[in-house]
Amino acid sequence: MIKKIFQNTVFRNFSYLTIGSILSQLISLLTVLKITQILHPDDYGLYTFMIAQGTLLLTVGDLGIRNIVIRSIARDPSRSRDLIYNGALLRTLALLVLGGCYMVYNYFLGNLQAEELLFVFLFALISCFGKLFETAFLGHQKMLPPSVINLSFSILWFLWIFLLPASTLNVAFLFYSFLALNLLKNLVFHFVLRKQGLILGKMNNFFASSHSLLKESWPYLALVLVMLPYTKLTNNFLDIHSTREEIGYFNLSERLTGPIAFVLDFGLVAIFPNLSALWVSNKTKFRNYISAGFKYYMLLGMLLCFLFTLFAKELFGLIFPESYLPAVLVCQLQVWYLFLTSVDSLIGTIFGATDNEKKILRLGIVNSLFSTPILFFSSQYGALGLASGMVFSFAFFQLYLWYVFGKTLHVAIEDRGLMWLSAAVLFVTSYYVASDLHVGYKAVMATAALLLTGMYFFKNYTLAKST
Repeated sequence: MIKKIFQNTVFRNFSYLTIGSILSQLISLLTVLKITQILHPDDYGLYTFMIAQGTLLLTVGDLGIRNIVIRSIARDPSRSRDLIYNGALLRTLALLVLGGCYMVYNYFLGNLQAEELLFVFLFALISCFGKLFETAFLGHQKMLPPSVINLSFSILWFLWIFLLPASTLNVAFLFYSFLALNLLKNLVFHFVLRKQGLILGKMNNFFASSHSLLKESWPYLALVLVMLPYTKLTNNFLDIHSTREEIGYFNLSERLTGPIAFVLDFGLVAIFPNLSALWVSNKTKFRNYISAGFKYYMLLGMLLCFLFTLFAKELFGLIFPESYLPAVLVCQLQVWYLFLTSVDSLIGTIFGATDNEKKILRLGIVNSLFSTPILFFSSQYGALGLASGMVFSFAFFQLYLWYVFGKTLHVAIEDRGLMWLSAAVLFVTSYYVASDLHVGYKAVMATAALLLTGMYFFKNYTLAKST
């Protein structure tokens, strides 16, 4: 069994991305620890707010082409040159337009100064190329090179922050350093792509190529736009209704849940090209994979969130200054919101692999119309209020999401009811019941959860093998 698992392409790709991202996130957490020891929560809030605004521009400026590029390269590697270079040019033009729009927004509602606006634009532009180069690796199902490159630069960033005197580390210096390092990483990505011969085919006419990309990607772009309130505008809601300190607490909680987010997200990245190809070649096998595999993805997600919630208070107390302790409860709620969104993302990945982009868009519109008022209102109560609104709105949305999923693909997910019941029990236990327990009792609960999960996995594997 072990040998067969390790020989599986999806498992290897998932392993490369998962191990690399976990190590990168752990190193990043150490870097954040250094930064939070130097910066006050309001300065940390400004630093992370600028990154969030750059990511906002980058997300919209992607124009929804990321999954289209991955899917297209996976199905026809000879299109990679056209998709990479014309895709980069298309993204650059989009970012220039978005930059002008953001300046108007900042004039009326924002608080960023001229240099801070420059940081936001440069971050979006530099990241635009890096993300597209990384996407090319994923389309070729070559997950090892981007994992190694990302890990290497995480180490460089860690060393840079820790070796410099604390007196030099202010918000502006941190951002200049961050941008320079990411620019260097982009050059390495491009060099490795060319060195491994992954830039294939010829570059077509820009307008024809862009039209083809946008024709396929518009449902993803529309989905990005309707999802912005709960994916990228949460920082803006807090900026309007609350304080920079609350922004710092909120973004720190997202940073601490980062390793779990990357594990779940890269799991989807690893299986997307495989599922896209399988849907074309063998629909019966595709349905069997989804039916049997969905529960394991949910099981992995809820177990990671349970363990994180159990020990979040101890983690914060050990490594962060006392001024950041209000972020503990925010972080414990954020990780369960992450679990809910990971389930949504898996369903979205399945819809994307089956060419159901319009269905994803309709689901996004419904979710946005329902969730946005809740998030906007709850942001008045700071980071904790916003996190509570996110968990509530996404938990309620699952009812509609699963109805549409079942009606569209007619795939019966094994043990679906058991998975949701288990997730509810683990959430209540870790967030409410175990909040004030001694760490020893928490360790016993964690051990029991791991044992039960292991027993469930091997029981199901044995049953599947026998039938």
